[in-house]
Amino acid sequence: MLTFISFIVILGFLVLAHELGHFVSAIKLGVEVEEFGIGFPPRLFSIKRKGIVYSINWIPIGGFVKIKGESGEEVKNPKSFAAQKTWKKSVILSAGVLMNFVVAFIFLSLGFFIGLPQALDKDAPMDKVQDRHVMIMEVAPGSAAEEIGLQIGDNILAMNQREVVDSEFIYNFLTANGTQELNLSIERNKEILELKATPRALNEGETPVLGIGMLDTGIVEYGFFSSIWQGARGTVLMTGRIFSAFYHLLADIITTGKVSAGLAGPVGVAVITGQVVRLGFVYVLNFAAILSLNLAVLNILPFPALDGGRLLFAWIEKIRGKKITQKTEAMIHNSGFVLLMVLIIFITGRDFVKYGGQIWDGIKNIF
Repeated sequence: MLTFISFIVILGFLVLAHELGHFVSAIKLGVEVEEFGIGFPPRLFSIKRKGIVYSINWIPIGGFVKIKGESGEEVKNPKSFAAQKTWKKSVILSAGVLMNFVVAFIFLSLGFFIGLPQALDKDAPMDKVQDRHVMIMEVAPGSAAEEIGLQIGDNILAMNQREVVDSEFIYNFLTANGTQELNLSIERNKEILELKATPRALNEGETPVLGIGMLDTGIVEYGFFSSIWQGARGTVLMTGRIFSAFYHLLADIITTGKVSAGLAGPVGVAVITGQVVRLGFVYVLNFAAILSLNLAVLNILPFPALDGGRLLFAWIEKIRGKKITQKTEAMIHNSGFVLLMVLIIFITGRDFVKYGGQIWDGIKNIF
């Protein structure tokens, strides 16, 4: 239940912020807005003010804004989206993405100010680091780590009663240990767990491993102005990495026809949300910022049905000096939407296979 509610609240807020960007920009540029909805239909309640319907709907994920002429109709109506100049269309279409960038920047800045968990590398300000840990970032399927129940977000405190200093210490210790049984001290949600595990090879002929991905982390606190700079820097760096990840994802789909195993759909994101919420508020801020940037990058891609696709069409019309017919544009956007739905259904099915056990355990716990 915690996972479900957290997922709805976080994703809902980010989608609502995105739609609010479209709404405010359309109003400011004199384009008529027909409805601004919180959640998705069927409708629960609505009021009408100054010609705009404000609705609350039953499906509690984000919201939507309905702008007159957004599908290319009413070209002769001066308040229709279809009748606007290209620069106005561009502002309205880009405003949702901009809002997601702003939300990510605010969340990251706030996180750095109150103390954000940060990967510790050679550039980390070690004089500002508190509460250093080696955190588990990945648990390999079928590994010894999965067998004993290690989870993403667990902190490794000690191995065979020896205090863990950093991830390099663990790598060296596991290399020297071979296949001997390990006594692990693990911190999870402020509780100390004592576990035993025997490293083994994931595939025949490989070196025995525990089966975890690790990250040296620490809480880094910055001053007010430094946190704003770090928030801006973090937003730019993360955005670049997300664009790179999308590029490699699309390249893999085109060249191999396969979808990266690391790509998560709604079910995967929901499960990860639940795990992050259990780690604490500051982790939620960081995760929500990353999710907001993913939504921004996804929507700005020049793919039909997305904001970036509609923006591309607006500029094609500008360059051609001739409008694309409403029927043609609708057909292309609908086709893009179908392709996105097929991809989401495929990824969701794969998520159920991957996380089905956790989901079923959660359902049983509710009842």
